[in-house]
Amino acid sequence: MTRPDVSVAASDSRLSPARRLLVIHNPTAGRGKRRRLAAILTALRKEAVQVELRATERAGDAEQAARDCGPDIDVLVVAGGDGTINEAINGLMAREQSPLPVLGIIPVGTTNVLSRDLRIPGQANVLARLLAHGTTRDIHVGRANRRYFSLMCGVGMDAHIVDHTSLRLKKRIGKLAYVLQGLRELLAGAPRRYRAEIDGSEVVEASSVIVAKSRFYGGEFQLASRADIGNPELQVCLFLRSGRISTLLYIIGMGTGHLDRMPGYRTVMAKAVSITGHDGDPAQLDGDCRDCLPLEIGLGERPLSVIAP
Repeated sequence: MTRPDVSVAASDSRLSPARRLLVIHNPTAGRGKRRRLAAILTALRKEAVQVELRATERAGDAEQAARDCGPDIDVLVVAGGDGTINEAINGLMAREQSPLPVLGIIPVGTTNVLSRDLRIPGQANVLARLLAHGTTRDIHVGRANRRYFSLMCGVGMDAHIVDHTSLRLKKRIGKLAYVLQGLRELLAGAPRRYRAEIDGSEVVEASSVIVAKSRFYGGEFQLASRADIGNPELQVCLFLRSGRISTLLYIIGMGTGHLDRMPGYRTVMAKAVSITGHDGDPAQLDGDCRDCLPLEIGLGERPLSVIAP
């Protein structure tokens, strides 16, 4: 479903020719999110850009739009959260045409971790000016089997939380739904052990493994302090100990910003990671379960350009 938007008169000479933006959005988003998107679109109309809107109707539409958008589009703008952005990234990375459209972000999702990492501004007029005239930077995404991720790929506790969280409850109470499911997982205390082979040389057993591209996790928490989406490298976060007490300590450490001081927590920088154990267990990529074990994790074949301060 495509709806052309009113383009702004090309009276601004700061950018020539004007950027052409395709904005992917969810028309069924909550009232507050729709108002925010409307404010940003109104601000964009004051800039010398051409804007086209495309509404998503089901899961996978954002990926399809990113894969199929034509050469007339300069910037593919995703108005959504990390899950929708992940779809768009996978669509862009699957393209064979070159050059790729630049990725732009309007953070209006339940979680907006990537926009936080990239320091995307929240004010409508500032964000509109950034999308219309801002500079770009390259990011290096990760790849798990055949899917790409910009934030993290995780197996173990957090993947089971994501996999078992009710989508209906998530729509009602947002990120609190993950907290409630986390408490259920903690009480269940199901023991799990995974085998991570790092860069083909070191082998480590852990109760959970998170391979990070972003330093942020779940919003404001810092899980991988050395992760940098701008560098072609992965930070492997290893939760070596299992059991309720160790898991609770990990949660406390993350919440207080002292996870690196918790016993049984270790990180290592890497280019490639293989994870096995409990074949068929879910793997979460950027906050959604999109694959399962075993996993071959590495870096994307090429960088992506994004609009960011």
